Amino acid sequence: MEIMTIRNVVLLAVILITGMYAQEKPEWQTKLPRTLQADFPYTKAAVRQNFPKDTVANKGMAIIAGREAFMCFDTDLLRWTAGWTGNYLTEDGVSFRGNHGASPRIAGDQKFGSGALAGWADAQGSFADPRKEPFGPLPRAQAKWRGCYVADNTVVLSYTVGDVQFLEQPGSVEQDGQTAFVRSLQHGALNAAVATLVCEVENAVGGVEDGVAILVEGDPVTQVTQVALVNAPKGAALEVQENKRIVVKLAKGTAAGTFQIRIWSGPKADHDKFAALIKAPVKAEFRKVGKNRWPEPVVTQGVMNSSKTPDGAYATDVITAPERNPWNRRVRFGGLDFFSDGNRAALSTWDGDVWIVEGLKNENFRDLKWTRFASGGFETLGLKIVDDVIYTSGRDEMTRYHDLNNDGAADHYESFNNDITSSQGFHEFVFDLHTDKEGNFYTIKAGPVRGGGRGFGGGGGNGHVSAHAGALLKIDKYGEKLTVVATGFRAPNGMGVGPDGQLTSGDNEGTWVPRCPINWVKPGGFYGVEDLAHKKPLPAHHKPLCWLDKGWDNSGGGQEWVTSKRWGPFHGELLHTSYGRSSLYLVLKEEVAGQMQGGVVKFPLRFTSSAMRPRFNPHDGHLYVAGLKGWQTNAGRAAGLDRVRYTGEKVYTVSSMKVDKAGVHLTFTQKLDPKIAGDPENYAISRWNYKRSSAYGSPTFKVSKPEERGNEGVNVTGAKLSADGLTVTLAVEDLRPCDQQLIKFNIDAADGTNIRNEIMHTIHVVK
Repeated sequence: MEIMTIRNVVLLAVILITGMYAQEKPEWQTKLPRTLQADFPYTKAAVRQNFPKDTVANKGMAIIAGREAFMCFDTDLLRWTAGWTGNYLTEDGVSFRGNHGASPRIAGDQKFGSGALAGWADAQGSFADPRKEPFGPLPRAQAKWRGCYVADNTVVLSYTVGDVQFLEQPGSVEQDGQTAFVRSLQHGALNAAVATLVCEVENAVGGVEDGVAILVEGDPVTQVTQVALVNAPKGAALEVQENKRIVVKLAKGTAAGTFQIRIWSGPKADHDKFAALIKAPVKAEFRKVGKNRWPEPVVTQGVMNSSKTPDGAYATDVITAPERNPWNRRVRFGGLDFFSDGNRAALSTWDGDVWIVEGLKNENFRDLKWTRFASGGFETLGLKIVDDVIYTSGRDEMTRYHDLNNDGAADHYESFNNDITSSQGFHEFVFDLHTDKEGNFYTIKAGPVRGGGRGFGGGGGNGHVSAHAGALLKIDKYGEKLTVVATGFRAPNGMGVGPDGQLTSGDNEGTWVPRCPINWVKPGGFYGVEDLAHKKPLPAHHKPLCWLDKGWDNSGGGQEWVTSKRWGPFHGELLHTSYGRSSLYLVLKEEVAGQMQGGVVKFPLRFTSSAMRPRFNPHDGHLYVAGLKGWQTNAGRAAGLDRVRYTGEKVYTVSSMKVDKAGVHLTFTQKLDPKIAGDPENYAISRWNYKRSSAYGSPTFKVSKPEERGNEGVNVTGAKLSADGLTVTLAVEDLRPCDQQLIKFNIDAADGTNIRNEIMHTIHVVK
């Protein structure tokens, strides 16, 4: 085996001078597809690398480190997973081009890599993965991800090793056709020795010569990997471990300072060019602020009265999204909340941006100003504003955003909490973000569905299911503690938190979920998906408040409690949105013997896109609904933000429902015509059951003949109107518990207004 020696390399302390990399646009940027952006220094995704062993950064940051140089950082393990040149990333993944299964892969020529090891050693000097499962962050005592700073074309990573703050700026240097990758580090004083992993080379041999760590491959040698330190502190050392791993060690007592790690890999014939790359100046400023890269707003014009309910009591107004923008960014809204002034809202997108819209107080929503505030998030499908500070939930973390120089764009992307576990599975969405009155945060996570939607297993079906898959999660108001509240959810695209801490969620039909439910969530509860129970023995299944058949909801969105007294007669009630059917529903609920049950009645309104994130604006008291068109939905556009406004007209609909042995009691918002309401011929009822199983969804089964497929009609034998004219009691033949009951009615109010609608509901208990 040939061992390389490099005698002519002398390490020099380099004075850092201007110019990290040239500014002309390289070819890879000119060919970049719309889903990948060149105007921001990183993209977050589960990033697949080519070596070693085809490993994946489940929480990867693919960083633009130079003209055609890229590096990937894993915010779980705090390791540099890869460096490469040429092209950026493939577009694989559901959020990029809709394909199930694979996540983005390195598209260029990978130069160095590391396996699933800790980026910083533990107190015993070991880089072995200390986690109980291969998901989630390192133990905090070892190292912790803190977030990053974005300034112009650079990103500065922030993390702690033990209790010592590190800032790290990735970059590169290019000379004579060669590229070296540069890790520029700034650290505090070290009260203990620390060590960082640089790279791994399998089937190699090597050592340290003249201050350069060398690993060579092949017999005879064909490939060489070299690592050097620049401006190294006293006591710093390079080390080759097990003939495959290059590490940097910093001694206890090392004073605060800065230094660089430079990495090169290439053919044997070019190995001597590394000497010049070591000497080449590379400036690292560790800047925390930069100029707003998106200063010009996008102006859109709203549309009033885009739809109305038949009674005219509710109307939708369109807050037109900035789908056409100078950066060619896709706009698909995943989260929504309002600032305290009531004139501005912030919205996150599935593609990782945060937008701020201004002008909600403008008459007729004219000249709405949209500004791009942040970017680079990992499928940010939830957003909450607390004390006028924006938080988002994504697959990798909860992020808190700071505009340090008040120029209208975020500079500091603080990792508020990154304890959540996530695999590379395409379906590990983290949906929605809410707070309770104590200030705790809540979000809900999907399970890693295999391609095609049947069965579970992260990483495209590799069998891994992380601890938080299919769980409703609570993060305390300080971001310090994450706890699992409930388990067994499949794809709950939204949830709700009530004024008294009530927890609700939707879900998506599929394995163990026969139809879309509305769940009334209790702490410690299990909600049906056996693969995602995370408990043995399997706990009892908590039944949902109701099921919704396919025509009503094929993918549930979030819920919102009516906190506004200016939104008609529904103060204190619960609303449900359907992503799949782009619809808004009033939830008709009751509690019987500790079990919630009920159903929904639709607000017959049209939405620009799906109905997914409902939120009341505290200023105008109206409901705003945001949504996106991504996976299966009847949504019209890629993004939508609509206001549902109460017009002041009389509301003609059902407001509540109860079931007991006397029948089904329906209460309306207006007095009914006694003759018409009292005629049972004006009502029609059908019913059916489902079977919960490992199959996808369920056929329908007759309630009276449980093994026979199909639906069955039920006779309405009587209809009695209450003395106040508001409640009609339907006497129903053979009234019994059932998964699904559909009530159709065509009646008149006392003033002659026709009320024609349907109720889809579930009966668990007949008291």
